[in-house]
Amino acid sequence: MQRFAWFVIACITLIATALAAAPPEEIIQGLYEGTIGDAKGTRKLEARVVATGDRALKVFIRVPQAGGKVAKIELDGKIEGGGARFTGKIGNQECRAAYLAGVIKGTCGTGGRLEMKRVVREPPSLGAKPPPGAIVLLGGKDFSEVVKKPLKGGKEQEWITVEGGGIRVPKGGMRSKRRFDGSFRLHVEFKVPLVAKARGQGRGNSGVFLPCGQEIQVLDSFGMTTYTGGGCGGLYKYKGPDAFDQFSLASLPPLQWQTYDIAYGVKKTGGKATGNPVITVLHNGIKIHDNHELKKKARTGGFSFQDHGNPVHYRNIWVLPLN
Repeated sequence: MQRFAWFVIACITLIATALAAAPPEEIIQGLYEGTIGDAKGTRKLEARVVATGDRALKVFIRVPQAGGKVAKIELDGKIEGGGARFTGKIGNQECRAAYLAGVIKGTCGTGGRLEMKRVVREPPSLGAKPPPGAIVLLGGKDFSEVVKKPLKGGKEQEWITVEGGGIRVPKGGMRSKRRFDGSFRLHVEFKVPLVAKARGQGRGNSGVFLPCGQEIQVLDSFGMTTYTGGGCGGLYKYKGPDAFDQFSLASLPPLQWQTYDIAYGVKKTGGKATGNPVITVLHNGIKIHDNHELKKKARTGGFSFQDHGNPVHYRNIWVLPLN
């Protein structure tokens, strides 16, 4: 009886250890780089591993081809034990792969080999310091240039600071105290949460509103799709980012700091803004809107940062007015 009890305890311990060793979704998700090869040769690849909830994963692989074409492979995965397993097809050929310690290895068809490693890319302007003449809307613990929406009854909200020197967007959002009517450069750093089970607009939704009232959408678009203009970097509801294939190619994984660098141009007649503003936007250093004329008329207004019920983080926001 005692020996049987020890056997049961040992089994429970082994199961608990196996479950505890399972890597969390946020460790496996992300960008990967590697190669895929067979008897004909080896080609480089880039992949996005996306957490979709309940320990499930989706892998989107892009393999550059001759003539600028791109071959695409999709794998379905599941976190198991101390890693994850993936399956899929290239035509009629089966692909099987496994994740362990930041590396995915596997086979595709007869003799085909697949290997890729998780990489972390940082936006080139991450942590950019405000240039001379810039107005810091959000920097460190200085909140003097932004206003939060008061709670019911007029109660003042407390700022919720987060790791990395940022804040969580307050309930009802926040807006700049100052108003702007001319051209400027705007730098914004943001981080969206991992909401693996959510889809579309439920994945880390927020937005950056420009003085003319146009919203540049903030969303987790890493390997996920939504309607036109609704994804990260989209001009809300009418234009998606230029760097787009199945999804936003400029987006980084959730839980990683990202950047918008926006050039906003306004024509003035007699000292007053006229016509429609023109913008160029870099998302994580990738141009997603190039000298694009907005639909909304230029006007005097402030910047606002939307609360859509998701714990999106912001930091290092500054604007440089231009003559």
